[in-house]
Amino acid sequence: MEEIIKTLSFSSIAWQVITPLVFSGLDILTGYIQAVINKNVDSKIMREGLLHKCLLIVAIVIGYIVEYAFNLSAVSSVITVYICVMELMSILENIKKAGIDLKILDFLKNKEE
Repeated sequence: MEEIIKTLSFSSIAWQVITPLVFSGLDILTGYIQAVINKNVDSKIMREGLLHKCLLIVAIVIGYIVEYAFNLSAVSSVITVYICVMELMSILENIKKAGIDLKILDFLKNKEE
């Protein structure tokens, strides 16, 4: 497990914070675009989505606090990678809902089974 974490290391702390924010921004953008395409833009869903993104930022901050307070290496990296994977899956789902089927979701679902 430690080897996997080392291979997923970020080049700097700045990138470790910026990367999930970029993925979250792309998720918001693709979600809005697919909602416009499907004619179901809903401000309540958008508001809840933005609040979820704020909680992800809180999770990253908590990861740093735990990492440095308890001298546990890679806690924030694991949280960041998890958020990036989660956001990437959401982006792919938004693209599929917009009518572009990249088949990657089918491939990933078959791997899970």
